[in-house]
Amino acid sequence: MASDSGADDSDEFFDAEDTNQYVVGIHRDLVKSWNDIAKKKYGRTKLPAQTVDRSQIGVWSMLKQCIGKELYRMTMPVVFNEPLSMLQRFAECVQYAYLLDKADESIDPIVRMQCVAAFAASTFSSNLDRIAKPFNPLLGETYEFVHHDLPFRYTSEQVSHHPPITAFICEPKDGGNQWKYYGSILPDARFSMTSMQIDPKGSLVLELNRHKETYTWSSVTCTVHNIVVGKLCMVLWK
Repeated sequence: MASDSGADDSDEFFDAEDTNQYVVGIHRDLVKSWNDIAKKKYGRTKLPAQTVDRSQIGVWSMLKQCIGKELYRMTMPVVFNEPLSMLQRFAECVQYAYLLDKADESIDPIVRMQCVAAFAASTFSSNLDRIAKPFNPLLGETYEFVHHDLPFRYTSEQVSHHPPITAFICEPKDGGNQWKYYGSILPDARFSMTSMQIDPKGSLVLELNRHKETYTWSSVTCTVHNIVVGKLCMVLWK
């Protein structure tokens, strides 16, 4: 009986040295994983879900119910959405914010105007071959974007649901006060028999504090032609 009890007692204890080695091994694996992540220069290169084949979907049977309606009142099949929130889609508009740093650094007002104009035009670059609609954010939903390779911080919030209005602000990540880019966006879209027109209402404001300059502009209207028959064609105009 005594020998059995001793055996049971010995099973209740563990080797501290083996445990330390186990913990050190876990720590080493975690550090390696973190270093692998830290070494990645860029974020993801594609959306988190594959594009769904829309060729077999009756586009006209759906679109004819949307003629004359506003964007936020339309009911569309989920396959026509891309796996992003509208807040995240808007964040893509500031990917060339380094142009604002160049505007702040320049002492030539003409060069500053050129940098600001180039930045305003660059906000449309992410629309190339992107026809799918992002998901509507919930009221009060927020999105913050910070990347270790990019010198800015972007924050947005859905401040109204009907109609959907997004407010955003973008500033230097280091806490500096060189520039501030902010505004509100109300994407107003309507369908016709052959096209879809998107008019992103709202004002966009850029402040270059060191130069005491304020630039204000609005986004351009986007029209997508041939949504039923023919090759899709996107036209930006004002």
